[in-house]
Amino acid sequence: MAGRGFGVTFSVPEIKDAVAKIGTYDTKTAAKVEQAIANSTGAIAKGAKSRVSVKTGKLKKKISSQFDRGTLTGRVAAKTAYAHLVEFGAKAASVKPVQKKALLFKGGYSAKANVPARTEHPYMRPSFEQEKPNLIRNVKEAVKP
Repeated sequence: MAGRGFGVTFSVPEIKDAVAKIGTYDTKTAAKVEQAIANSTGAIAKGAKSRVSVKTGKLKKKISSQFDRGTLTGRVAAKTAYAHLVEFGAKAASVKPVQKKALLFKGGYSAKANVPARTEHPYMRPSFEQEKPNLIRNVKEAVKP
């Protein structure tokens, strides 16, 4: 399952101007802006880990964050194949085999499987929404003269 995962890109228009002008700031101010974004990226990941529903703990362990100083972007991702299903939920579905005549289950074979609907359990969006005011405030403080 390498390469699979789920990431959400959030935009904060209030800080776009500060990031666009990063080259015009002195190094101390630029470092403060970088640190504000990096700290908020970590806080979003921490919030997502605290909010995610836990059955086996695999999804919680696979939530990670990274910050790119070159582009001043933070990324929080959940690297499991089903992370998006937990965040957004899913409709009920009926699955039929594609290459075989039947699906193999623990109890035997079946010509199809009915997968029930799954309700959403958001963990990324609420974490971002909670951290967004802190990010905006910290970036504004960093660029104040």
